[in-house]
Amino acid sequence: MKNSNKSEANTLVKWGVGAVLTIASMGSAYAYGDNDKIITKDIQIKNAQQLHLDAHVGSVKFSPSSDDQIHVYVKVSDKEGWGIFKDSPQDAQLVVQREGNKLTLSLNDDEYGEEWRIELPQMSLLNADLGVGEIQVKRINTNLKLDVGVGEATIVASASAYSSANGQAGVGAAAVRSVSGTTTSDRAMVSEEVNWTGSGEYSIDVEVGVGDISIKLD
Repeated sequence: MKNSNKSEANTLVKWGVGAVLTIASMGSAYAYGDNDKIITKDIQIKNAQQLHLDAHVGSVKFSPSSDDQIHVYVKVSDKEGWGIFKDSPQDAQLVVQREGNKLTLSLNDDEYGEEWRIELPQMSLLNADLGVGEIQVKRINTNLKLDVGVGEATIVASASAYSSANGQAGVGAAAVRSVSGTTTSDRAMVSEEVNWTGSGEYSIDVEVGVGDISIKLD
């Protein structure tokens, strides 16, 4: 039984490392060139209090907005090896959906490489899903819910704004570094979960299937 468990663990580790290495070489998965398309849009939040982003392969960066609008920039590029029948980046469209107090952003197809940069005003919830790639959130004080299939999640925020932070990496590592509060971690064979407790208002909840989570609260 012990040898069987060890073999299974080694297989998971190798698979996880291979997936993360795939992320490191993401630049070769979709090539920037003359066929790229850049989409920009300024969105009035009106009654919206929640932003949901549905992204597929690429990178996502969130930062604070200097006004009461959401400022969206997304560079759409080709994915290599998807055959001659794939959509061109020039066919990409930004899809904006409003439902009650929720605003959802996505592209009209998942056949692209995506590089998102979003500036966000004060809202009650930021919820982002990314299939493969990296999410960065810097200096945004709100409830955060991030989910990455394969890749990395990095958060930098104020410790005084948050009451809790939870990170779960299925295959990989999770860490919280903070100037205050209490941190506990649980490391298993290939997975790690970390929990931090503070005295602020908002919460952070991050899940990565394969990859790493880094949360810095200063």
